[in-house]
Amino acid sequence: MEVVRSGAVLPAPSDVEELYALSTGGDPGETAELFATLYDLALDRSDVVAVTAREVGELVGFGYGHRWLWAEQSDDWSGELAAELGEDAQRLEQAFAVQLLAVHPKFTHRGLGFELLKQLMVASGSPVHWLQLEDSDTPARRLFRRMGYRPLGEAAQVLVHG
Repeated sequence: MEVVRSGAVLPAPSDVEELYALSTGGDPGETAELFATLYDLALDRSDVVAVTAREVGELVGFGYGHRWLWAEQSDDWSGELAAELGEDAQRLEQAFAVQLLAVHPKFTHRGLGFELLKQLMVASGSPVHWLQLEDSDTPARRLFRRMGYRPLGEAAQVLVHG
């Protein structure tokens, strides 16, 4: 497992897209492409932190994120999130936003997701971490809950740690 930062050799967006598609049951569609595009855009940031796991050179686990500043968020999704969170939105200011965590299906239920998330949180240097995910009982949600992430206010899809 390797922790990498901006300026280091990070996985290609196409590798991240492929891993995300595999981790979600082979979804080759728009969601995997969207996550790859967002990751590609994040590569321009100086505060990106990523963790990777490789098996014989193949990317089998990946997570990344960066510091969250509301002033940098001008997209509709962020505006809707801020409105939904209300006063709780301020809790995310300067927190580390976990943008993606994906594990190849051959490596699930072996603790790889746990290790990747733990390494990402340590490497971020932030006391507060957050993410958004579906409000359903998924393996990902169970992992984040086990790691101490809890819903932020009334927004069950936003989990915060710290």
